[in-house]
Amino acid sequence: MKLLLVLAVLGLATARPEERGYGSQPASGYGAPPEQEGAASGQQPSVQTAYSTPDGAASGPEGNVAELPASYNFEYAVQDESGNNFGQQETRDGDATSGSYYVQMADGRMQIVNYSVEGDSGYVVDIQASRYEGEANIDAAASGQEGNVATPNQSYGL
Repeated sequence: MKLLLVLAVLGLATARPEERGYGSQPASGYGAPPEQEGAASGQQPSVQTAYSTPDGAASGPEGNVAELPASYNFEYAVQDESGNNFGQQETRDGDATSGSYYVQMADGRMQIVNYSVEGDSGYVVDIQASRYEGEANIDAAASGQEGNVATPNQSYGL
């Protein structure tokens, strides 16, 4: 029995795995897929390389919309029971954009900001026209937040 064990250990110690060089097949079953019959004969596979414009694409009667000057007008307003009160209005015609936005501040005042954009001038805020409406009420701002916050319930998921 000891002799059999010694021979087994010697056999394992002297056994060498196959040497693998560049281009050899991997030891696992993974690797490149086998060559197809057409590839061996030099034939190229049939692949569609040109695509046509889908029906109704930008080449339709309306032309390219990106070439038309931008023109829009939008407005939104939010006012809910939790005290949120804000909104915006904006108009654009070509490169000229103007608008205003407002927000109800925590102290009760309404901040109103007017802005414009002309070409590449960037966002220009009219500081003189930016204003606050109403009177600041610091006590209401401090106590008003407490009324809008729910008391957390302790729960440990039991």
